[in-house]
Amino acid sequence: MRVDQKISFVHFTLPFLFEPSEFERRKDAFEKASMKTKGGQTCPVWEKTRFPSDDLLEHVSNYLNPPEGKPATAHLWKLNDELQDFFGLGNRADWFLTNTERRIQIPFQFGELGKGTFAVQLSLFRVGVGFVTVRLKVKSEKVDDWLNFLDDFRFAKGQRGAFVRAEKRTGFDQSTRQPIISPFFPEPALEQGETAGDKHEFFAILKALLRTGSFDGEEDWWREVFVRYQLIPYAALFINEADERDIPELLYRVRNFFAAYREINPSDDDLRLDHPALLPYAKNQWFICTLEGGAFVAFNAPQTEFFRTELPNRLKEQYFLLFLLAQHQRFALIRLSQEVSEHWLRGSEKERVKIFEQIRNDLLEFTARGYFSQVMQRERHHRCYRKWQEVLMVEQLYQEVSNEVREMHEILQSRRSQRLEERINLLTAFFAVPALVLSFLSINLYGVTAREEGLSLLTALGITVASFLFGGLVWLWLKSH
Repeated sequence: MRVDQKISFVHFTLPFLFEPSEFERRKDAFEKASMKTKGGQTCPVWEKTRFPSDDLLEHVSNYLNPPEGKPATAHLWKLNDELQDFFGLGNRADWFLTNTERRIQIPFQFGELGKGTFAVQLSLFRVGVGFVTVRLKVKSEKVDDWLNFLDDFRFAKGQRGAFVRAEKRTGFDQSTRQPIISPFFPEPALEQGETAGDKHEFFAILKALLRTGSFDGEEDWWREVFVRYQLIPYAALFINEADERDIPELLYRVRNFFAAYREINPSDDDLRLDHPALLPYAKNQWFICTLEGGAFVAFNAPQTEFFRTELPNRLKEQYFLLFLLAQHQRFALIRLSQEVSEHWLRGSEKERVKIFEQIRNDLLEFTARGYFSQVMQRERHHRCYRKWQEVLMVEQLYQEVSNEVREMHEILQSRRSQRLEERINLLTAFFAVPALVLSFLSINLYGVTAREEGLSLLTALGITVASFLFGGLVWLWLKSH
């Protein structure tokens, strides 16, 4: 078996959270961010782009790519093409994933050469969810290299002993007639005291890119929401010359992101081709949808224009957008659930009422602008989108968060109403008890209700205050019992 590396690819995505109230400010910060290249030229870091709109329903397209002057639900950028050389993208540097423990070294590249493609993509959603996505290609036809890459690369902080290194041509040695190759690593990702030749975590690059959205001297303004320092893979593997007897086991490895070096012992149910995580697309072709990530695997796909050109492009654009929208829904609901649990016991009751009003408004806005039951009209796209929602348990999360917010909000409103009722009762007692006492004693006020006999206004006022205090004490005693 061999992988068609020309059309196969891997997207690794880092999801993160931020404050929804900072959505517009973050957008401005990213759009104003700039870097000075080695040539001394200053250029924007990010280039504004649009979400793929082919096959999108009109109202969804208008939310993601709104007409001029309309509020956006999300923003999308790609890393500026002018920074290709600065970051060693495309074929501007030779990159390797290395695992010294396993003695593995896998060559790969960022993105693709050509206009309109991206190596790094950034998206921000108004509900407080964002994604940084890198597109990678393994420079190998070996199935094992792709499996090892899928497993190791997602642990971006080197948790599995996997790190990245790069080298770049920096000159030409006239005496040996050989190019001079030097270690390389993007300067913004180098920590203080580091050199390009050191062992590097890929997370350093992601962190440097996210910091371009900082303001007011911040550094790490985002919060991770997936497994800490772990990326979500989305891959497309076109495998040629595959023996059908090997398909079940290979699907099992990809579904679980198991490296080729990892020993496995799957059950018969694990090797079923109708496994719940698999969504058939065509003969010997499946979408794989799991909580850890996703993939599309095609074995011996027909050598036609559609399967070898159009389908890979759709997997990069429309199908990846479906994956991203479902992940955005998943993490938006997780964020709201975190807000409920964090603020329920924090602050005064008045502060909690205000916070839960905001959480409820955020949930309503998400429902109106992000919780779509259908985004594309085509049957295959819709089935894939619904599969992602099912696997990521979006509907269950929505019901859970909706119930939490509603119940917590009702409890706080009930307490608020109870306190208002108590204040009204106390105010009633303030007027009613003195009036009752004066009426019961048939007291006349000298100079007001009687000209010759009666109590003075000062005495009546004293009786009123005493009656109020007595009534208040009785009310407090009844309340405590």
